[in-house]
Amino acid sequence: MSEHTAPEEGTGLGHAWPLIKRFWKWVRPHQRYAWVVAALLVLSSPLSLVSPLIVRRVVDDAVLRSDPGEVVLWGGVLIGMTIVAIFLGLGVGYATTLLHTKVLRDVRVDLYLHMQGLSLGYYHDKETGWLMSRQTDDVDSLDAVMADAFARALIDGIKGIGFAVMIVYIEWRMAVGGLLLAAMIFGFQYLISGRMRRLSKTARERWTAVSSTLHQSLSGHALVIGTASERRESLRFLSVLHHSVRAAVRRDMFSLITDHVFGLIGGVAPTIIVLGGVWLIVTSDFTVGGLFAFFMYLTSLFGAVASIVGLNPRLQRSLASLERIYEVLDTEAEVVADGTVRPAALTGSVRFDHLGFEYVPGQPVLHNISLEVAPRQTVALVGPSGAGKSTLASLLGRFYDPTAGQILVDGHDLRGLDLRWYRSRVGLVPQEIFLFDRSVADNIAYGARGATRATIEEAAAAANATEFITAMPDGFDTVIGERGVKLSGGQRQRLAIARELLRDPAILILDEATSSLDSRTETLIQEALGTLLAERTSIVIAHRLSTIIGADLIVVLEDGRVVERGTHDLLLGSGDLYAQLYRSQFREIAAPTKGSGR
Repeated sequence: MSEHTAPEEGTGLGHAWPLIKRFWKWVRPHQRYAWVVAALLVLSSPLSLVSPLIVRRVVDDAVLRSDPGEVVLWGGVLIGMTIVAIFLGLGVGYATTLLHTKVLRDVRVDLYLHMQGLSLGYYHDKETGWLMSRQTDDVDSLDAVMADAFARALIDGIKGIGFAVMIVYIEWRMAVGGLLLAAMIFGFQYLISGRMRRLSKTARERWTAVSSTLHQSLSGHALVIGTASERRESLRFLSVLHHSVRAAVRRDMFSLITDHVFGLIGGVAPTIIVLGGVWLIVTSDFTVGGLFAFFMYLTSLFGAVASIVGLNPRLQRSLASLERIYEVLDTEAEVVADGTVRPAALTGSVRFDHLGFEYVPGQPVLHNISLEVAPRQTVALVGPSGAGKSTLASLLGRFYDPTAGQILVDGHDLRGLDLRWYRSRVGLVPQEIFLFDRSVADNIAYGARGATRATIEEAAAAANATEFITAMPDGFDTVIGERGVKLSGGQRQRLAIARELLRDPAILILDEATSSLDSRTETLIQEALGTLLAERTSIVIAHRLSTIIGADLIVVLEDGRVVERGTHDLLLGSGDLYAQLYRSQFREIAAPTKGSGR
């Protein structure tokens, strides 16, 4: 797995622009909504530029001359302009909503599809909460990098220039103070940008830890209460939450302080400027109407400046989220699905050719393994824990690629086969069965295109699952809960076997685990396994003696190497590792198995 380095944080546009430029690919297909927003904002701009001039005329000409008719006339004009502005604002809101909804949908889809394409090793290194936060919190925080945000900022900038020109036009001496104030606000925001982004990113990471901790404690609720560990988990959650709250408080307090600095400047400075205007009225020909108009333009100028400046904290939050999203999108899959070969049929011939593998560079897990498996042959992998059994099976499923040697299936290098085509012809029954929170029928039919209710029921019958399924409230339509929580371990295994029977793979990888089941359930599962293993190439990580004895070939692994291979009788007579494992682990199982007559 290789991950590109996240972009460096900084205060300038040069650091933000690469992130924004990459984001534009999601905005481009929907940019028409941004143009609508820009157009409506442009249409509303003259209203804000003209209104203060109308107010000046009303005050200077109508009020001072006591002309009520002109007051009513221009008052009506102002009301009409306000109504038009309201409708234009509704249009802006509608177009903005459509833009945001469609863009965020596309981001979520691309992020989801990329996650689906990542290799199994990536998910072993990442917590579910960490990944979920990218799809939820981070995507939700991208509003400030939308095209409409920059359109608003551009229009506000143009309007701000217009307001600046008008205050200079009305009274240049008062305008100097207003323009200096606006420049100070912009400069201050530029200086705090980097720290704002760092605080936002830290707060996001701390919240991700909270989500991850919550997900783990809820997923493991049975273990928590079964071991009376509620207090321990609560303290752990409170600790993680405490760090998250502290990070959020630091971010929000920094934002609050900067907002109050702006508020102080924006509150005191205009007052001083207005007092200067009053002095000009007394000492020069400056009019009351001119002061009203100047103050309205100045307020609008500060409003435009505040809007642009207010974009910056939101932008820093969005950029922090974008960096986290790109951490996922820039992760390359270890297993590259670039093979194109699709044989007409798959007989199931498998050859491991001088195979080597490392999870961590320099720490080999498998060493120079060579092994041939004939079509429809059952091979049992046996060995102590950590010998490499599951790794070898995972390589056959192409969840990883070997770091040395190759795997040949029907004479084709596994890396040259179309990956989705190949996996659709490989079955997997893992030790830990995963089932969706869907109906029994949906879980059995998962991965089997074109499955009908009749074929689903046939597969369930072959897996000895019909009896318990029909006893459920809604039979095959019963929803079984997340991970099949409403089912027993044996029931989950039989559904997994039924699922693979329905898919009818040419190659089967079976991590058999029946040691914890009662004898009747074990008998049912062993019968179902016999049906599943028949007429297909099977690689079995063997836990039960019955599977081992019945295998066509037993391969004994130790420290990532093949140390023995042969039939049960041959290996038992050798007196080597297999015989030792048999005596130490399987003798107690063998006695009841022989006595049961199975």
